[in-house]
Amino acid sequence: MSGPMDGVRVVEMARVLAGPTVAQLMAEYGADVIKVEPAPSGDPARGLPYLRDGRSGYFIQANRGKRSVCLDFRSDEGKALILDLARHSDVLVESFRPGVLAEMGLGWEVLHEVNPRLVLCSVTGLGYGGPLSHKPGYDTIGAAMSGVAHVSGPVGGPPMLPGPAMGDAATGVYGFGGVAAALFQRERTGLGEWVQVSLLDTYMAFHEINIQAYSGSRGAQVPEASGNFHATVCPAGFFRCRNRYLFVACVSPGDWPRIAAAIGRPELARAPGYATNDERAAHREEVNALVEDWLATVADPEEAVRILTEHRVACELIRTLPEAVTHPHNVARRVVREVTDEVWGSLTVPGLPIRFAGMTERDLHAHELGADNRTVLREILDLDDERIDELEKAHVLQGPASRTRDLIEEPS
Repeated sequence: MSGPMDGVRVVEMARVLAGPTVAQLMAEYGADVIKVEPAPSGDPARGLPYLRDGRSGYFIQANRGKRSVCLDFRSDEGKALILDLARHSDVLVESFRPGVLAEMGLGWEVLHEVNPRLVLCSVTGLGYGGPLSHKPGYDTIGAAMSGVAHVSGPVGGPPMLPGPAMGDAATGVYGFGGVAAALFQRERTGLGEWVQVSLLDTYMAFHEINIQAYSGSRGAQVPEASGNFHATVCPAGFFRCRNRYLFVACVSPGDWPRIAAAIGRPELARAPGYATNDERAAHREEVNALVEDWLATVADPEEAVRILTEHRVACELIRTLPEAVTHPHNVARRVVREVTDEVWGSLTVPGLPIRFAGMTERDLHAHELGADNRTVLREILDLDDERIDELEKAHVLQGPASRTRDLIEEPS
C-alpha cells in the first residue's frame, strides 16, 4: 500500500518538536518533506541530548525522512528561495512567533497569492490574536497558562511539571490532523487554508472534567490538584502495592462490584455509602484505603494485576521506561520500534500513533544540515550548479559542501 500522503510536498520551517512533529508524521506517511533550516546552525534540536559523536538522538526522532536545506533566512535571496519552494509545494509548516513570518515577507497573504493551493500550518505557543501572542512558546508555558500544571501534583502542594513533552507531541498531531483536513478541503475547493494550532489550545483541550465542572457549577467547584487520585471519580488513581504502584479505575456503574469482588469485599457492592460514585467520592480516603489494604496482602504487584484483570477491572502496573520499552505487548505492536542511523546504528523511538492497514513503515533517515541543498534546488527550482555555487559563496546557502569549500579557501 502506498502512503496516504505520497505525492505531497512539504516545506518545514519549524524547530525543536511541535512543528517538526507535524512534518515528521507527514514524512512517515509518504510526503516529501524539505526541512529549511536557518544558517549557520540549523534547528536547535540538533544540539539537544542525548548526543552521540555530536549527533542528537532527539533530532533523529523528530526529523527522519526529511531533506535538509540550510540557508540565510535574513537575506533577500534566502527569502526568495523559500518563496519559490512554497510556490512549488502543497504545505508549509512554520513555528515562528505570530507576525514573524509576515515580517519576513512570507505571511499568509503573500503565500496564498503566489500559491493559492498551499496549506500553511502555523504552530505557536499561545496562538494568534491575543494580547500575549507575541510570547515565545514552550510546552510548559502551555501547561502553565492553561491551568493544567495547577491541577497536577500533590494535594496542597506545588504545581507539577509534566514529565514528557505531552503538549508538543499532541500539538504536532493536532497540526497533522488540521493539515490533512485542509488538504481534503482543497480537493473540493481548489484552495489552500491557513491552519493554526498552539500549545495553549492543546493543553486547554486536555481538561477532561475541569472546565465544564467549573462552568456548570457557576464557579462553586474550582478544580485543584488531587495527587495520585482522580478528583471526582472514586476509586481511581495510583495505588501502592509493595514497592510499586498500580493504576486502578472505577468509571462505569458496573466497575465497583467487580472491584469489591476482587478485593474480597463483595458485600460492599451495593452497601450504603459505597453503591454510587458520589457516595464513594464523599469519603474517598476510606475507599482508597480499602483497595490499598488489599494490595498490601498480595505478594507480587504483577499478581495483583492478574487478579484485578480476571475480575475485568481496568488496571495496570506503573511501568518504568525500561519496562515500557521492552514490554512484550509494546514490542509486538511496535509501540516502540528500532530505526537505523548512520552514526547511532540502531535507535529505539516511539511507534506511529496513526496506522493504516497494509501500509509498511519506511526506512527513514535524518539528514545532515544542508545535505540536500543541491538536489532540492536542482530538482524543484531548476537551478544549475553555477547558480548554486554563487549562492554558497555568498553564504545564502550553507551545507556540507560549502563548509568544506570555506575550509579549503580559508587562508592559512
